[in-house]
Amino acid sequence: MNITNREILEKITDDPLLKVVLWLLIFSYFYNLPVMSYSITGDNELRLYDFLGVVLLLRYFQYFKYVNLGIDKVIFLRRFRDFAVYCTISIILTFLIFLIKDRFIKFLQSFLYLYHMWVFFLGAVFLYFYLSTPKRYTRIFTFITILVLAEGILVIGQNIGVFPFLWSDAYYKAYSGFLSGSVGPNKIVIGMMMLISVILLLGILYEKRLKVPKYLIYAALTVAVICILLSGSRTTYVGVGVFLVYFLVKRTARFIQFAIMGSFFLVAVLYYNPTVLSRVSDTINGRIIDRIDEPDDIKSAEDFTGLYEDLGAGRKELHENYVHFLLNNAWLLPIGQGFNNRSGIGYSAHNMYLTLIAELGIFGLILYLRWLFSYLVIVKRKLPNLQMAVNGIVLAMMVTLYFGEHLYIFRPLFGILGFFMIACVLLLAPLRNTS
Repeated sequence: MNITNREILEKITDDPLLKVVLWLLIFSYFYNLPVMSYSITGDNELRLYDFLGVVLLLRYFQYFKYVNLGIDKVIFLRRFRDFAVYCTISIILTFLIFLIKDRFIKFLQSFLYLYHMWVFFLGAVFLYFYLSTPKRYTRIFTFITILVLAEGILVIGQNIGVFPFLWSDAYYKAYSGFLSGSVGPNKIVIGMMMLISVILLLGILYEKRLKVPKYLIYAALTVAVICILLSGSRTTYVGVGVFLVYFLVKRTARFIQFAIMGSFFLVAVLYYNPTVLSRVSDTINGRIIDRIDEPDDIKSAEDFTGLYEDLGAGRKELHENYVHFLLNNAWLLPIGQGFNNRSGIGYSAHNMYLTLIAELGIFGLILYLRWLFSYLVIVKRKLPNLQMAVNGIVLAMMVTLYFGEHLYIFRPLFGILGFFMIACVLLLAPLRNTS
């Protein structure tokens, strides 16, 4: 009897060790506290996914032929592999430049980021083929829902004084003691993790063909929304707005249902604990309302320059500096100066598109956009709610990436990219059984 490559991959993912690694990898995206510390350039840390990635890479090379044949059949996996391969080639240029500038230690950090990219990608690859039965799918999704709920309770508990700040003193000083549970001390991390979670939960909640625990989803959605409000991440707020507009246009009836039920649960929780309401109010006032200098900044639909300067936290200047840097170094435009190499400017652009041009050139930017667009071109008509979620999450990311690099691998971003890939796998894996 002939056996297909897909069946081979599903047998590979039956490996007990690989299954444990996949479950722990998902957990590691919600638990970014250091597992081990070491010192090369100061206080460096290794996290759970740093260790789990070794197994994923070993399995990848062990079954290299079969895994790559499987990736070739899945457009969003294939296109990210193309991007990751290009980044791997590009890091050679980074190595040469850092070697000339005597910054070999800095190159090791860049190499670690490249390693993270491959770990996140391979985790999504193996999970895609692991989710071969409804039972496995339900268990993984339930596990993620519980993690979202637990993380949300932890963050809310911190904000009402039940749980302490969990990170080191260095993080406390760097991020002013921001309370974000165990996902990372940067506002964008908890904000984007919860935005991705909300969209994932909504997409699967409304898909009747998928049998999932609805009561857990409602609870997780409630705490996730509260965490988004508490995050104070303006980039996340923009992402929420983009998704809600898309949700309203594509699934109007569902949107109204969600708005009514969501408002009920949210009001109930906030009424039950006014401390949370006070924290949310303080966050929104401090991060948005109090930062708008002039009322005229929000009156004009034609010119939001003033509003952008008020709320952009210096992004306008960062973007302009990057544009000037690129114009003054036009040789960078085709292929960039190397993966994770910010020589000559020294800091992030807080704009994924400018960052990619500087590091990987226009060719790298095209490969990245080609990957993101791949989610939009997949035919999902038989599962319309999953289509709404996938398209909504990608559109939200594409807009917000103008203000940040949250689908990349800089240190302050931890596992956002990995979780985004996992969420998209969960939203797209059911399509294999409807084609």
